[in-house]
Amino acid sequence: MTTHRICCRGLVWPKRACILLLALQIHRLWGAQSEAHPDAAFTAFFCQTNHWAAGDVAATIPLSDGRVLWLFGDSYIDQLDPASGTLPSLFNARNAVLVQNTNDPMHPQTLCHFEAKDKSFFRPPAAVPADFWPCFWPGAGFQSGRTIYVYLTEIQKTPQGGMWGFKAIGQYWAKMSFPELKVTGYAELPLFNGLLSWCGFVPDRTSGFTYAYGNKKHSLGSDVYVARFRTRRPESNWTFWDGRNWNANVTNAVIIAQGASTSVSVGKVRGQFLLVTTEFSVACDQGREIYLLTSDRPTGPFSRREKIFTVDDAVNGHHPFFYLAEVHPEFCNGDGLLITYSVNGYEPCVPKCVNGRMNPDYYRPRAIRLPLDRKAE
Repeated sequence: MTTHRICCRGLVWPKRACILLLALQIHRLWGAQSEAHPDAAFTAFFCQTNHWAAGDVAATIPLSDGRVLWLFGDSYIDQLDPASGTLPSLFNARNAVLVQNTNDPMHPQTLCHFEAKDKSFFRPPAAVPADFWPCFWPGAGFQSGRTIYVYLTEIQKTPQGGMWGFKAIGQYWAKMSFPELKVTGYAELPLFNGLLSWCGFVPDRTSGFTYAYGNKKHSLGSDVYVARFRTRRPESNWTFWDGRNWNANVTNAVIIAQGASTSVSVGKVRGQFLLVTTEFSVACDQGREIYLLTSDRPTGPFSRREKIFTVDDAVNGHHPFFYLAEVHPEFCNGDGLLITYSVNGYEPCVPKCVNGRMNPDYYRPRAIRLPLDRKAE
């Protein structure tokens, strides 16, 4: 038996749900009333049939004019067959961006290179041999005045090939103009001793700093660190929390939390810093849990890990390979905090592609809501 808690094609999103999506209120006390629950209305947002049709990551950057940028990794662009509702086996973009507008949130604009074979929106600036395929995978970002900064990890092939035949070789800022949303350049960042800062950026208007959360693989999980930089100068002068002070030497950085896997996302809601992380999963019927940790300070300490959701997607009784739970504070509403996670098929239990075609729902994010306990204003 095949079961899904989403129904993408043909679903009309209620107008009242669209109105609620962009409401965010900051409160001093935060707490979870209960475990998270599926948000079918928001999950429908990922069931696009025009241009972008499927992908992973689904990190967001709220913009000052009310729009929201959705960042995706490997993506399918203009590959959906309307007759069968299927996609080919291989995607044609390493990254893409959706621009969600407040007046028509269900029909976003796709940003990519439509005219090229590789339709990726962000592209490594140096020309390299085709078999090298360095590509950019986006992680998170933020807006500072008329510039939008998108953190990118540069990925390179490794000799062993296969599903895990790649490694991170660099990290960059992509700079986009606001409000035009054009890429104006790339700035390479230091390697930071292997610490990848894709877990989230939290600007602090009072201090003028932005907190940058990154992690490093540790066994099946990861160690989480925090750095900071001047919001208006993110390309230089990063300092790292050493347990007492901010230190320019990354080797003095201390662990402030531990992820259950390398999938970690950090955001701020109601004065609290929230860290969500997913159980280790690289194939069907492995980890299914999403956890939450909280702190009232950007440097921690964070609370103990608490389970907030068990992934319940299923095909033929099997659960998916899933990862990258992302927090989206800009989409808080009366139903709670929006969290998304990425699904990447059910293999080897269930074939992802049959006769060269696949169900797009096997490679689309899902949305859940975590209720917030409104104890005080």
